[in-house]
Amino acid sequence: MWPGLKLVHGKPRHSQSQGSVERSNQDVRDMLVAWMLDNNTKQWSEGLRFIQSKKNRSLHEGIKKSPYEAMFGMKQRIGLADSSLEKETYESLETEEDLERILDGITTGPDNETEDNLYNTDLCAICEECGILVTCQKCSLKVHVKCGIETEDQVVCSRCNRTDAIRDQREDAKSGLEKQAAKMLSLSCQKLPPVEVGQNVVVKVPDVDRGRLAPRNVLPAVLSVNECGLYKLGTKNGELERLYSRNEFTFADSNFIKLSEVPSTLLNLRQASVLASGSKQGFVMCNCKRYCISKKCNCRSKEVLCNSKCHNNSECKNK
Repeated sequence: MWPGLKLVHGKPRHSQSQGSVERSNQDVRDMLVAWMLDNNTKQWSEGLRFIQSKKNRSLHEGIKKSPYEAMFGMKQRIGLADSSLEKETYESLETEEDLERILDGITTGPDNETEDNLYNTDLCAICEECGILVTCQKCSLKVHVKCGIETEDQVVCSRCNRTDAIRDQREDAKSGLEKQAAKMLSLSCQKLPPVEVGQNVVVKVPDVDRGRLAPRNVLPAVLSVNECGLYKLGTKNGELERLYSRNEFTFADSNFIKLSEVPSTLLNLRQASVLASGSKQGFVMCNCKRYCISKKCNCRSKEVLCNSKCHNNSECKNK
């Protein structure tokens, strides 16, 4: 392969990673599969560089430019068509030696140095060659006019010009991402309007936290909203210990709980679900080999009876 390449074996979906990373991994895999079909090959590693180049020069909807432009301040160059050579010059090339011969001729150029320049020991900061030098207006280094960008009254070296271009591209990319975030926030506010204090809401209880006889939802009331838009919720049995974002609950049809009915005790969502149903079974199960008579039994230690999810032992004493 090449130095710095890291291969990750596994599914493109990982719950620990971000959604954007997962979608990018999925895109790379699909593009690699298409490349292998088009080229009728199983050497997937040979297509990684082409896929990487394709991803880097594709238009990003948020920043309105390709990732390569945002990083390097210029469009990605591909082959001789993006070089400074004329089309008639590189069309007749057949070998790499022919290309080197043309590039050497451009670099060397005609011998037009004057007698004064023969004793000039200053080197251009860009191409490191002697010649008639001018001072860059930004970095104050000595450069050739051809190694910079010439305007009406000053010359800026190509290095400073590229630095400015990179900075401008990244500022544009930042502005594009901010506009994209504002648009997403606006759509979210339209879809999920804010909830007033005292309004009753519906919070879905995850399966791992729900008992066998517990309801699928908990009906708390909104106690307060902080400056980050997170909601403090409370039930008749106490306040939920963590804060909830707007997308984690929906409006209730009616107000079942008043703020004065919410005690100050703290409890988690599982406890609120258990207290609302009066059931304590939950998803507790054991894998005991025999009688289930000691506290080593997970069900007996929780003071619940063994159920069908437990062992198939007919000698169980905790049924």
